Amino acid sequence: MNQPDEQWTRVLERAVGVLDFRITSPAHGPTVMATEAGPAARGLPAMIQAAAQAAIEVDRWVAAGQGDVPIDRAAILARKDLAAAKAQEPPGSGPSPFSTGYSAIYRLSLTQLLWTAIADNPVRRLQALAAARPTAAAD
Repeated sequence: MNQPDEQWTRVLERAVGVLDFRITSPAHGPTVMATEAGPAARGLPAMIQAAAQAAIEVDRWVAAGQGDVPIDRAAILARKDLAAAKAQEPPGSGPSPFSTGYSAIYRLSLTQLLWTAIADNPVRRLQALAAARPTAAAD
């Protein structure tokens, strides 16, 4: 894997850092973890906002277990562990120390997968991934 230069490392880390993970309970079916850009994303530069949207798309790949890049089992398990930890939190209590730790582990996996997805041409691939996902206003 190509190593990201310092600029891209910071962009991807900031983008993944503004993601919020929340548990939804559909009327019929299992509990699901949803990923969205948090309110802090609104004030960030456009490239970081695009990277956050791209990270949400990569998160969908991890949830499905397949995508444009190979999804490793460690990332899938990190997402499942985070979802289980978030599901154990009492409603309205805020993040627990366990879910905070699992979130950090999953964010690292997500950042690495995002870099793998865009490494060949970061700007073009990042914009394509962000465009593949509808914006929060359309959700």
